[in-house]
Amino acid sequence: MRYIDQDELALPEGWLAKAAAAADAVAAGADPNAHADVWRELKDALAALFPEKKCWYCESQVDRADNAVDHFRPKGRVSDAANAHTGYRWLAFDHRNYRYACTYCNSRRKDVVNGTAGGKADRFPLVDENSRLYAPGPLSQEKPALLDPCDLDDWELIGCQQENGKPCAASQDPAEQHRVAESISVYHLDYEPTCKQRHAAAIRLMADVDQAKLFFGKPGLQEHFTSVAKKIRRAIDRKAPFSGEMIFLLKGQRHDDHPWIQKLIEA
Repeated sequence: MRYIDQDELALPEGWLAKAAAAADAVAAGADPNAHADVWRELKDALAALFPEKKCWYCESQVDRADNAVDHFRPKGRVSDAANAHTGYRWLAFDHRNYRYACTYCNSRRKDVVNGTAGGKADRFPLVDENSRLYAPGPLSQEKPALLDPCDLDDWELIGCQQENGKPCAASQDPAEQHRVAESISVYHLDYEPTCKQRHAAAIRLMADVDQAKLFFGKPGLQEHFTSVAKKIRRAIDRKAPFSGEMIFLLKGQRHDDHPWIQKLIEA
């Protein structure tokens, strides 16, 4: 996961007027899905906020046709709500509530072979259920249990295990670990095919790190070191698959003998 700056979203001309008209219709009793073309019109613009059109939740690259505009706060039923909740309908046409997501993070899927299930669908758990909004109000009242790629800090709370690519918490704080566990389950971040791809990326990264450590500071090997360091930097670039998790793994390799690692992270 990486941070996505929604302020960079370029809205098509006339979109705000369409969204306002759709919001008025829903307030009058219309079904938000009857105006789905409004949020679908932003699909390309949302995808453009993250290089290579990656899923904002898992950083996987998949066929764009399989991706969707997810409503972070569900526009329909909220299954995690303690009381009957018909959805955050008043946010159905608020572009700040949209997240670009792959099918496996956005829709309910069950991996029978590997024993996992997930997909956001109508899920939206809160840290404190008593704070949930059932009508328009200050969103700051709610603290989502799910990690949000549009939050400045959330993306750094999750990493992956080097040995198998499975997602894991990057924090020792119990409350943050709980949010990571909820996110792994709801977003289906432990989907086995994705873990295998993440593991392959981790193997490549760590092989390059080991090689760079051997070359660093050795007479006559500066050119070789620079070449490998550039590969590592590309692996943690926003364009690379699973770059957030690769940054997490690279942080674990920091050492006083290898100051170049921190420099690459900060570059």
